[in-house]
This record gives sequence, C-alpha cells and structure tokens, in this order.
Amino acid sequence: MVNCNGTEKLDLNIENVLRPLMKINGVQNCILATMGGIPVGRMDQNDSIVSATSAAVLGAVTEMVKNINFGMPEKLIVETDYGKIIMEEIGSEYVVVVLTDDNANIGMIRLTLKKAALNIQNLIQTPSG
Repeated sequence: MVNCNGTEKLDLNIENVLRPLMKINGVQNCILATMGGIPVGRMDQNDSIVSATSAAVLGAVTEMVKNINFGMPEKLIVETDYGKIIMEEIGSEYVVVVLTDDNANIGMIRLTLKKAALNIQNLIQTPSG
C-alpha cells in the first residue's frame, strides 16, 4: 500500500490512528484526505468520491464562515436519513471524514476524532527517516 506521498509507513501509522474510530459501534468508514480531495492510504472508488466531495464542502463552509466573521469551523456534521458524515480539518492540508450509521454515539466519535486529529497532525509534522 502506497499513499499519495509514496510512503508505506505513513499509511500504516494513519491506519493505526484511525482504528479506534473504526471500532466505535455505528462507524462505517474513516477516510483521511488532502484538502485537494485525494484520499491518503488505501482507497476504493467510494473513498475517492467521499474525499473529493468532503474537501470541497469543507472548503466552502470554511470560506463562508470567514466571510461572515464567525470564527473558524472545528467540525462539520451532516445529518442524513441514514446516518451522519463528520469532517474535521487537520492543519490546512488534510481532512478526516467519518461516516456513521444513524444510531452511532456522536459524543464518543467527537472525542475519539479529536484525539485522532492530534495524532495525525503529529504524524504529518514528523520528518520521515
């Protein structure tokens, strides 16, 4: 498995960081993507679609919030008939997207996502050796 930067070690570390999110009852998928919409790590067709769309949506919401002087968004939560899509920007270059069932524990997901975001931030700032 090779990510967009060509480093297998980063992929493995990111999978390990996202694993606690995936273990939460009701979480269907977790995806790390660049703000350019490219999934990092393993990917399938759905991951590509979710990555591209999520990056565009988060970018648009961030721009809107800036334009109305309402601070900076921390998370974006989209509620649908079938579940929720939770997005959190990491730095200015990445976004984590969590897809859930309707009955997922959002509080637990938010807490775990916050920890995962900090861990991913540390991973992407660590120089590879």
